[in-house]
Amino acid sequence: MPPTRREAASRELPILLVGVDHRCAPLDLRERVAYAGADAEDALIRLIAEPAIEEALLLSTCNRTEVYLRHRDEQEAFQRGLGTVFLARAPEIKEEGRFYVKRGTETARHLLAVSCGLESMVLGEPEILGQVKQAAALAEALGTSGAVLRRCARCAASAGRRARTETAIGEGAVSFGYAAVELARSIFTTLEQCKVLLIGAGETAVGVARSLVERGVRELQVANRSAERAEAFTKEFPRAVLVPFEARQSALDHADVVVAATSAPEPILRRDDVELAMRHRKNHPLLIVDLGVPRDVDPAARELGNVFLHDVDSLEQLIERNLRRRREEVPKVSQIVDEEIERLRIWYDGLEAEPVVAQLHRRAEEIRAAELAARRHHFPAHLHAELENLTRAIVRKILHHPSAQLRDGSEAAANLHHLAALKDLFRLDEEDEA
Repeated sequence: MPPTRREAASRELPILLVGVDHRCAPLDLRERVAYAGADAEDALIRLIAEPAIEEALLLSTCNRTEVYLRHRDEQEAFQRGLGTVFLARAPEIKEEGRFYVKRGTETARHLLAVSCGLESMVLGEPEILGQVKQAAALAEALGTSGAVLRRCARCAASAGRRARTETAIGEGAVSFGYAAVELARSIFTTLEQCKVLLIGAGETAVGVARSLVERGVRELQVANRSAERAEAFTKEFPRAVLVPFEARQSALDHADVVVAATSAPEPILRRDDVELAMRHRKNHPLLIVDLGVPRDVDPAARELGNVFLHDVDSLEQLIERNLRRRREEVPKVSQIVDEEIERLRIWYDGLEAEPVVAQLHRRAEEIRAAELAARRHHFPAHLHAELENLTRAIVRKILHHPSAQLRDGSEAAANLHHLAALKDLFRLDEEDEA
């Protein structure tokens, strides 16, 4: 799409981005260029020490590492950013297609899109907004971000918030864990009162448990063949209660939600087990989420009244449905990004006016002070302070509208003309020479 007249008139932002993400670098490379804590601080400090770099912000998550730079020399800043953040740890990243570069406004647009979840492995995932805010806070705390990158980060935070409040980009479960949450919420009034039984304590079970706990579940039981793995589970979830694997059937009597995620070659819960539990629980609803492949729960249990059994296939259908709804929201989110980019452009174009506005106010103040000093003796002494305040107020009011117009970068080409005319009319360049 060709640039609009507004875009063409705007000054280009002096920023660039060098990054790697899940689309261009495998996990082993992303792991080697991941930054956190003291490593992130050290990288930012080394970057800002480079003469070609004026500002720096480093965003590092499990799926991406990106360095945003405000440059004095674009090519030199690119080389320093690439070398310091990436090649020093993983020289093979210099191979074609292993990293990406964006410049000017497209750098800012990318940061906003990232903040909205448009660039995530899972479209619309919510954690990235907080990660962008943390990266911005670190750069600000270290003093490596200045006016431009701080403003970009604020626009990114605004875009991310708006995307999640004005659109449905983050709605609907798109992981097994949140799918389990969504199913539980459709059956039970509140998750806080739900009792959850996890059969299996592997990575899948842990991921589902995190989602449930994040959404309010307080009572967790875990049954696993390996006592060692079950104990490791309780380190992350100290309130979880260990149940002997052999007691899994009786534990059904008191559970509201059962998540089965084992690698057993045959079902670990039979239809009879579930039927017996339903008699003991007086037909109170039971949600069973079977994440086993092969299946952990006899599919015939689905035939029992008030038993809601979902397997991997049904969860994937739910997730795909939600992803489809999220994809439909992308145009709305893109519009929000466009609006925030426009605000950023207006702000940046207005920066050029600040020195001229300051010169104009200084020149006006010099004239006001000189004229008042020459005529002050014509007035009684008790009126001098009032005259001072009155003349200052008159100058401020006269200059308010033209100053505001010059700071408004929405008409960049016209503003450049106005700035040049103002300098000429008030001989502001002579002030610089003096």
